[in-house]
Amino acid sequence: MKIIKSVRRMLFVMLFLLPFLGNAIEQDSIQLFINGSIYIDEEKKVDNLLAVNGVVNATNVNAEHYTDSSIIDLNGSVAYPGFIDSHVHLMESGYFFYVGANLIGCNSSDSMAKALEVKVKSIPENETILGAGFSLRDYDNWSLEDLAKIDRITGNRPAFLGDKLGHNAVINTAAMKLAGITPATKVPIGGKMGVEDGRLTGMLRESAMTLPWNKLFNLFDINDIKTGTLLMLKQWASLGYTGAVDLMGAPGVRFMRPEIFYEMEKEKTLPLRINYCYTIFDLNDVDDAAKYRGNDTDMVRFLGCKIFVDGAFAGGQAWTSWENLQGNHGVQEIFTDDAGGQEKNLTRIVERVEEYGMNMHYHVQGDLAIEAVLDSLDKVTAKKGKLEGVHTLIHMGFPNDEQIERLEGFDGHVAMTVQPAFWSVEDDTAYYYGEQNAQAYPIKKLIDSKIPVGISTDFSVSPPEYSPATMIISVAVTGIGDPGAHLPIGVSEVISGLTSGSTATTSRNDTGVLYPGYKADLVVFDQDLYSVPLDEFSKDNPKVLATFVGGRRMN
Repeated sequence: MKIIKSVRRMLFVMLFLLPFLGNAIEQDSIQLFINGSIYIDEEKKVDNLLAVNGVVNATNVNAEHYTDSSIIDLNGSVAYPGFIDSHVHLMESGYFFYVGANLIGCNSSDSMAKALEVKVKSIPENETILGAGFSLRDYDNWSLEDLAKIDRITGNRPAFLGDKLGHNAVINTAAMKLAGITPATKVPIGGKMGVEDGRLTGMLRESAMTLPWNKLFNLFDINDIKTGTLLMLKQWASLGYTGAVDLMGAPGVRFMRPEIFYEMEKEKTLPLRINYCYTIFDLNDVDDAAKYRGNDTDMVRFLGCKIFVDGAFAGGQAWTSWENLQGNHGVQEIFTDDAGGQEKNLTRIVERVEEYGMNMHYHVQGDLAIEAVLDSLDKVTAKKGKLEGVHTLIHMGFPNDEQIERLEGFDGHVAMTVQPAFWSVEDDTAYYYGEQNAQAYPIKKLIDSKIPVGISTDFSVSPPEYSPATMIISVAVTGIGDPGAHLPIGVSEVISGLTSGSTATTSRNDTGVLYPGYKADLVVFDQDLYSVPLDEFSKDNPKVLATFVGGRRMN
């Protein structure tokens, strides 16, 4: 009887588990990539690659042993580990360009008004007018006359127009009234409101953008945000990216709708992996950021915090130890002690981030901004014994040699991101920095250090035509016509920066290469990037044929 009962119990367990075992078997996916060149990192090449359930299992296998696998025939094309844009603003840019006016190329109030005129006609009377992408040589010259031109076009509907740097914005008179902003309104540290003859001009610089933002953000339609975001994500997949770090904010502008990424993943519409950040402005914000922990999925992961230490280099706002041509030292967004209150002490903020086990990205352009971060990291390291998270310094406009040496001493817990396209698109910065400008963005020197360096677009600072990886290579390998100031870097260094270097900024350990155990994320080109003459790289050449994320074709 005991034997019979035991058999019956076994049969019951097998019958109960059979449906689940069947599902597991059905979900097994074995793929074999063949008939092409496959780089498993920036140097090593293999003939084929075996992926099981979206993860690399082996390379250079005997294809005859895997006749039942799904064959991915590369037809002579060339694959690389999927490229990762380690600093980009896809959600906010996607929404702004979807519902708002495209102001890229506008450099005056006249050109902005002209670009707005057509768009405004299609916007209902009760909706906010948005625009993005304009650029001014000197933002402090914006006047009441300029504001009047924008007011004439926008009327009584509130308008928020962001510049391409994400560090400055123009609002109209209706937006000032909605937000209750007057010349007497207190501006956060690092911020500035344009004032002329005791009246606001509508120019908001750096953290001053916080003043109208929260009220305006609550008016945005989440369905429009989702639609605009998806359009931008698809475009990035078409450029060869299989992953991105979405910063989800600018100085004074937090654009937090990460639930949209999770929804897309469930709907199987998310075309690339997303690591997202929570932009913080003070110590209290760190506690708010911590609530996003614990929700990571295969495709969407919370990276940690992002903080602005100084302002935009291209707007003359890098925090430098030397005086710029405007007669100041740029913009300081944070303190290194309690002088501005405990909540604005960067060391306390870093310590709290570490306590939560989060990572941090720091916007640093000037040498004083870099120094502030290094000092805070040193203090926290001395107190804790070591760092736990990954601390990524973004942009690195004016680092000095001593600072680069200090960065090497954090035992792999410090990384950087750089944007070679800035050599070209930020082409008027000598107006602010004079001869010092030639020392800006020493990307080659940073890459030659022992610190992981990710490469990114920082779209929309880099316009769309400079966002393809092939265009980044074009700029990086030539020094964009000024190799004396911009020491060129090699194709392999760009590929490394877009793969393993960018992965280092995410704290991931499962992307960036195509070794066994890593995600089967690939980008496929019609030509070998190492065989293309350097003067033939462009935004359209070589051509991206496909991207695969976890073995699933996305583009």
